[in-house]
Amino acid sequence: MAGYYADNEFHMPGLDTVDPVPVEERAPVEHDTVVEVTASRDEFNDDYVGPMDESEEDLNAAEEKRHNRIKQIILKPVAAVLIGVGAILASFGVDLLGVDYLSTSYDDFFPSLPNPDPDWYGDYDWSRKTDREAEEMAREYASQDANYYASQYDEDQYEEIYKEAYQELYPEYYEKLKYRGPEIYLRYSVIKEDRFEPLYLVKGATWEYRDPNTPLTDGPEDGSISYDSTTNTLTINNFSGSVIEANMMGNAFKIRVLGENHVGYILIYGAGHSGSVTFTGDGKLTVGEEEYADLERYSRGIMLIGESGVTGEFGSACLMVDREVTLDVYGYPAIQIETTAMKDSIYYLKPIKLTGGEPQSHSPYEDHPDEPGMSDHEEMIYYYATIVDEDGNDSEHVIFAPDN
Repeated sequence: MAGYYADNEFHMPGLDTVDPVPVEERAPVEHDTVVEVTASRDEFNDDYVGPMDESEEDLNAAEEKRHNRIKQIILKPVAAVLIGVGAILASFGVDLLGVDYLSTSYDDFFPSLPNPDPDWYGDYDWSRKTDREAEEMAREYASQDANYYASQYDEDQYEEIYKEAYQELYPEYYEKLKYRGPEIYLRYSVIKEDRFEPLYLVKGATWEYRDPNTPLTDGPEDGSISYDSTTNTLTINNFSGSVIEANMMGNAFKIRVLGENHVGYILIYGAGHSGSVTFTGDGKLTVGEEEYADLERYSRGIMLIGESGVTGEFGSACLMVDREVTLDVYGYPAIQIETTAMKDSIYYLKPIKLTGGEPQSHSPYEDHPDEPGMSDHEEMIYYYATIVDEDGNDSEHVIFAPDN
């Protein structure tokens, strides 16, 4: 039955049989376990008998191989049992060993972000300049335009025409360049008589000057949209409009959703200061509905832009979805976050479930660190984020909703 091979480390003969061989193995001391298995002839000879010579290198290799095989025999069934038990417990809401591996997309809390409050004082305003800076810029622009205008005339008339043009242009440019006040704003638009009618809920002094004909209001009489400055919260309650737009409203800016709401698109600017929005409430908001798909201006869905500000830093723009609100967002892409300082910038709390894809972000610097000029701006890393479908394409329809 058995053909003997040369003796070996274990002083066991090799077997020459086609029948399975029962083997009782004792695991290494650290496991203190006995396992009974069956092995074919080749497995027995290769894995249990050991090498046919007694060189130290072969003996050590055989010993390591034998121990690894025994560990696999012991640990694989144990791992399978743990996974199965964990899956069963998780279905009842029990998180085995505190590892929520079935819900890795959920977030337990929102990130702590800088600049939570609106930039009421205009500290991040691009138009903030000293009077001297405004004067210098006004002189430069007036001189350039006066020179262009006077050069159209004969040389002997140039000086006189240049002087007249400059004297007329300088005060006009200075008036435009002079700092007016905060650039902050919060506004919305509705479609009225087949046209867009924009209205401000927050209007900084700069916009009072630049956009004097668009009024500052408390919202419509029906209360469908309103802003509370004490909590930095925009509340929409059965509101239907075309646009909600904000600038430097702080990273704790919230949109509270009550009832059924419909908005064409939402656009949040950070200007290096902020750019975030948190959706709260227990209502539903549909953004960029399919009925608007033929209008280009509704193609954005929800768009947040952190931007590089006067400090040289990027705004920490994040999209955050609280536990009870429902967002149904269409667009190309449905969610778009640009030039944010946050690598992870899309958050949703339990039991919110995201349908339509998974968050993804990338950085031009991290993607192409060797491109010319990238190494000079390593401290200026910023990210783009969106939600991509299973094919890796930007999702055109996503839903955040409680998974109850």
